[in-house]
Amino acid sequence: MTPRHATATLLVLATACTPAPDQPAPGADESAQPAAIDKAKLHGVWQIMTVTNLETGEVDSIANDRTIWTHYTDSHWTYVWMDAGREGSTPAEFATLAPEAQHAENRAKMLDDEGEWRFWGSGGEWWLDGDMMGYTNVVSIEPYQVQMGGVEKVVYVNDTAYAYHTVPADGEAVQEYTHRRLDTMGELAVTRQGDIDPADLRGNWQITSTRNLATGEVDEVWQHRTAWFHVTDTHWTYVWMKKGRPVVTPGELGRMAPEQRVTTRYAQIWDDRNEPVFWASGGTYSIVDSMFVVGPRVLSIEPHWIGVEGEEPITRLDREAYVYRSPPRADGAVIETTHRRID
Repeated sequence: MTPRHATATLLVLATACTPAPDQPAPGADESAQPAAIDKAKLHGVWQIMTVTNLETGEVDSIANDRTIWTHYTDSHWTYVWMDAGREGSTPAEFATLAPEAQHAENRAKMLDDEGEWRFWGSGGEWWLDGDMMGYTNVVSIEPYQVQMGGVEKVVYVNDTAYAYHTVPADGEAVQEYTHRRLDTMGELAVTRQGDIDPADLRGNWQITSTRNLATGEVDEVWQHRTAWFHVTDTHWTYVWMKKGRPVVTPGELGRMAPEQRVTTRYAQIWDDRNEPVFWASGGTYSIVDSMFVVGPRVLSIEPHWIGVEGEEPITRLDREAYVYRSPPRADGAVIETTHRRID
């Protein structure tokens, strides 16, 4: 599989997925088909539903066991997934645990018994050349993938469905990934509210700084963290990574004993104080009275956040900048976060 979709997939025997009515069947000769992919139709948030091995016909109905979102705006993508059944305590509960218990809980929600991921987050840039999609990684749960890239063949995309084929190395089978659209890209349900035009939120934003409104303290986030906030009309994904995380290649990881592999991957998510050095989450939202209203979170590296809602007052939104204020923290402090547009 490609670096963007490096997942451990269990295949179950099933019938091959049904293509869109105006597209060739999986495995058919596509060379005669015109390369007419409408890039704008890819904009939005998609859920991966099935993965089909086109050599054997085996189908993994992956959506039954894993929630996977791929998010495209004009030049950027984010990709977040999580396995079903992950559990975690609230921050207050977590704080009462001994360090060993904190470590064990973090490990269980991120890694299985073999040290393989139960959660993933990444993002980067993408482009189309005919029906071939190229991409690079800019942020990833796996530091070695940063600046790596790949290519996929888009088979079809329409208003509700999208599929691509992997471009494998010699001797590997082509895999077909099918998606369903989750958002309503291009169909805003609200209109301009004073100085706030919800259409201006579409795109990918990089967090540049935060400011504590009580103390005036400013954190120049961009200097030590790559943090992206990716938004369509109804959905968002949020991915960040601390700069300077150690790079471990798959070859190096493969030579490690299982326990060492777990320890190495743990360090890609948390530091020695169990503080995060990587984060990913996603959900829905709406704009109400110049307020960014977070709908129930659907994906989160921290399971306790799933289903949680919230409100964030927008203080500036235009084509260049997006600024909001957080709800008061436990100590009463309000944090103002500033973003710059990157697509």
